[in-house]
Amino acid sequence: MSKKTKIILFQTVPLLIGILIYALFRHQPPFERYLPWDNPVFDIGFLPRFLRDFILYNLSDALWAFAFVSALDMCIKKPLKSAAIVMIAVIVFEYCQLIGIIKGTGDVGDIFFSMCAVVIYTIFLGGRNEKMV
Repeated sequence: MSKKTKIILFQTVPLLIGILIYALFRHQPPFERYLPWDNPVFDIGFLPRFLRDFILYNLSDALWAFAFVSALDMCIKKPLKSAAIVMIAVIVFEYCQLIGIIKGTGDVGDIFFSMCAVVIYTIFLGGRNEKMV
């Protein structure tokens, strides 16, 4: 798999899906002033509560963490170091939300699912970037 393909699959696609979740499924996304609609475009209220809450509130963070660890792994080529950096960044980011430095909720679920995404990347894909030119 080429470097360009990996960038598209492991970085661009997860970030685009996360943006689409904010733009199409959530009330008041962070960039609502740029959207021509006020309410969510798609209602996922029919889904079980856990799944709906996961999609609306945790999946975007997990996708961001996955893309971040992938980008770091491509740059520094040390998957465990990349994973550690992203895990620390996630915890610091959520803590800053919790104490009010950054706008947000400081959700433990975001930390958990982001860590899951980092672990999934590290186990299945980490360290496979050394052969890319």
